[in-house]
Amino acid sequence: MKKIFLMCLAIMLLVPCATSAKKNDGLPEEDRIKIAVEIINTSRYKELNPAQSLELFLNDKLAEKNLLNVVNSKTSGDAEKNLDEPFRDEDKPADAPNPAENIGELLIFNAVELPKPSTAAKNFDPEIYRDSGAKYLVRCEVLGIGATKVEDKTIGKIVSVIGGGISLSGHGNKTRDKTLRRVGTVIGFGGLFDLKRTALNTVVNMQFINAQTGEVIWQENFIGQAVKHHSPREGYSNVWEEAYIESVKDSAKIIAKRVNKYVDRVIIQGKSDKSFLPKTFKFSGLGGSMNF
Repeated sequence: MKKIFLMCLAIMLLVPCATSAKKNDGLPEEDRIKIAVEIINTSRYKELNPAQSLELFLNDKLAEKNLLNVVNSKTSGDAEKNLDEPFRDEDKPADAPNPAENIGELLIFNAVELPKPSTAAKNFDPEIYRDSGAKYLVRCEVLGIGATKVEDKTIGKIVSVIGGGISLSGHGNKTRDKTLRRVGTVIGFGGLFDLKRTALNTVVNMQFINAQTGEVIWQENFIGQAVKHHSPREGYSNVWEEAYIESVKDSAKIIAKRVNKYVDRVIIQGKSDKSFLPKTFKFSGLGGSMNF
């Protein structure tokens, strides 16, 4: 019986691995679909250079599935600087503040006005992408960066479990048992309350565009999020800088995942998926019809 169980367990472990390996094969280098990436920052935090940060992570994430080749990439809207010369640490004055150091005080996350769906891309010039051979354009607009409060589910579960365990451990009439029950009840109730932590959000509108026609095939708004920790990890000067980088990285991750999914399912496999198309709703009434 034990041998049968172990064999079944081995099969269960191997099947997902084989499936994932098959999915990760991707396409040969010469067959990968060429795309261009265009990122603009319209948020007010130009000194943080979110467009360049997003481009750095997004280009890498898009290539992870071996389906796409980024052949053209550009950014705009960040703080202006001379990109012809490499930036060195010694070029930066010792007393110059890091733009991310005061990010917690700067950010107030108000409602970001999201762009309305469109069928044609604005300010689109197909000539730019013809020479590179790009068939599609991934156009991203960094709309805003802001701090919010989120529920820390991990801490809530831990507190609830510990509290429940202490509460159950107290039984009988001894003073010690009564104390344990009281402490356990208090901690257990702590699990019912929302334990909030500060999170940083990077809001990005992404359009997937036909590089030959300028048609917006589909678009979506993405929000990358990272929780602010109590102390920065190695390589970061402060917790806000870490949260900012991680939130941009999270945006790149979910955008790339969505793009690769569309390319694999719709472009390569030829399947139809209406969920990727811009959302349009038609209402017909006495006064005619309206599109939203």
